[in-house]
Amino acid sequence: MGYICFVILHYNGIEDTQKCIQSIKQLKGQQEIRVVVVDNASPNGSGRHLAEKYAEDEMVDVLCREENDGFSRGNNAGCEYAVAKWNPDFLVVANNDVIFAQKEFIIQIRELYEKEPFAVLGPDIYDPLKKIHQSPISDTLPDAAQVGRTIFLNRMVLRLFPLFYPIMKRYFQNLEVKAGLDYDVDWNDVCVMGACLVFAKEYFREKEKVFAPETRFYYEENIILLWCRQHQKTVLYRSALQVLHMEGRATETVDKDNRNKIRFRMCNIADAAAIYRDYLEKSKDVGTRGSLH
Repeated sequence: MGYICFVILHYNGIEDTQKCIQSIKQLKGQQEIRVVVVDNASPNGSGRHLAEKYAEDEMVDVLCREENDGFSRGNNAGCEYAVAKWNPDFLVVANNDVIFAQKEFIIQIRELYEKEPFAVLGPDIYDPLKKIHQSPISDTLPDAAQVGRTIFLNRMVLRLFPLFYPIMKRYFQNLEVKAGLDYDVDWNDVCVMGACLVFAKEYFREKEKVFAPETRFYYEENIILLWCRQHQKTVLYRSALQVLHMEGRATETVDKDNRNKIRFRMCNIADAAAIYRDYLEKSKDVGTRGSLH
C-alpha cells in the first residue's frame, strides 16, 4: 500500500500550521502518511522555525521557498516534491488552517476510491467559527461572458478604488463563502472547494502540474473541474468525508490593513479570472466533452 501525502501551504500563521500537522499526526494509518509543508517565503521567519522543528521528523518535510508567488505555484512545488520522493497513491492539498478531525480520514479515502475511482475528491468543508459548510461550490462552470463581467467590474472598481472602498468594505464584511449546493448529499462532476482537495494518482500523473494553468489566488477549483471534464476524469464530493476550516486566520496575516486586503483580493480575482477565461477559450479550440455548464 502506497503513501498518502499531505501538502500544506504555509504563510506566517505558524500556530495554525502546527495544529494542522498535529491533526494529521493523530489520524489512523500513520505508516502511510507523509507531510510536505511549503513555506511561501514567510517574512516572519516562521518557515525556518518549522524546518528546524521538524528536521528530525521522518513524517514531515518543510520546503522554504524564496518567493511568495501564490497558491498554485506554492502547492505545485510541494506536490512535485511529494511525487518525486514518495510516489504516493494520493495527494491531499489543504490550507494550513484546516483541521483533520476524522481519525479514519485516509481510510475513508481508500474505501471511497475502491468503490468509485476518482481523479479528484472533495470533502465536506465545515467552518465551525461561522457555522457554515463551504463545499460543494457548483455543478456549473462560469462561461466567458460571466468571467468577462467579473474582470470588468473588479478592474473598474480598482481604478476608482477610493470612491468604491466604502461599498466594497461592506460587501466583503458580509461575504460568507457558503456551499452553493446541498452539502449533506453526495455529488458527482461538481466544483469542490479548494481549502482541501484529494487528488488520485490518475490525476497528478497525467498533468505536468497539479494546478495548471497557475493563478496566484482564486479560480483554481474551476480550472480543475474544466480539465477533468475535458479529459473524462471524475470529480466527486462525498459528505461523509469532512474537515474543519478555521478560515480567516491565514489571510489576515497577509495584510491586517483592511483597505489593502480588499485591494489585494480584487486584483487577484481579476487576474485569475483572466487566466481562467483564456484557458476556457483555448479549451473550446481543442474540443471538450459536452457542455461546460
